Amino acid sequence: MILRVTGLVALLLLPAAATYLSGYPDVARDLALGSVLAFHLGVLARPLAPFGFLIAGVYAAAAVTANFTDGVAALIVATAAATGAASSLGYHRGLLAVLAAALIGSFEPAMAGVAALRGLAMFGGCVYGFLMVSTVARGLVTHPVAVHSKTALSYSVLLAVLVLVAWFTAHSAGLEQAWWLPLTVAALGEPWLKSTPGKAVTRLALALAGTLLALAVFDAITEPVLRAACAAVLLLALMTFGRGRADVQDFLLTPVLVLLVAGDTDYSSGVYLQGTLLAFAVVSTFTVLGKWVLWTLRPDMGHVASA
Repeated sequence: MILRVTGLVALLLLPAAATYLSGYPDVARDLALGSVLAFHLGVLARPLAPFGFLIAGVYAAAAVTANFTDGVAALIVATAAATGAASSLGYHRGLLAVLAAALIGSFEPAMAGVAALRGLAMFGGCVYGFLMVSTVARGLVTHPVAVHSKTALSYSVLLAVLVLVAWFTAHSAGLEQAWWLPLTVAALGEPWLKSTPGKAVTRLALALAGTLLALAVFDAITEPVLRAACAAVLLLALMTFGRGRADVQDFLLTPVLVLLVAGDTDYSSGVYLQGTLLAFAVVSTFTVLGKWVLWTLRPDMGHVASA
């Protein structure tokens, strides 16, 4: 099992690695992002796999409108709401890939031409990720957990509000490449409730804090090859130890993407951490309270979505 999954991870990152070794690190980054996000969408929401090209389109749209607050905020809200609404079919975890693309693009403003080139490279990765899902990864079968329509509607509204609050807070705090904050808010804390609201809130708070700690630890790794290797190890853990465990998969998603996006942001610096801790405290409070209200008012146990 581990050898097979190791081969899958290696194949998934192979085009990006080859492109990087050829001397095109920026293109390699976009290829890797497209491949991983399309693979994530295809495995966790298999019927939506053919629509993986939307990942590249949403990223480019967010990058172009990043300097226009109203436009990019509307895009993020619409994507977050659609992600939450998809929980009625159990596809919301897969659609986090599209939301991630929108959030990353919103922190990487670019002119239309530059955004189109980035999107084109990401599109190539998306096509490759789809081909992998359709061929060698067909054996990776998941059983999506869905919630009832009323719960999905409540979760859709809540997710849109929480993601928007986190996005605005990150921008207001002047944090660079802080797309991980609203993405973490969206990824952690499922709409269904398997225990008591109190236990669910505790796990959510620990997962939020763990994500911040993980970013500070991984930032000590500055060599691109080592960062890619760490991302590969996390992907391997996600597909093996995290297989069948939504909480593990959701927790690992943000660190994997942060390692792949790289960039020049120093997450462990005192200045960045000071601003991050304040933004993190505000966002975490809203997130914990919001999801506690959802779990209290809509205690949906969830059900395996029909194929």
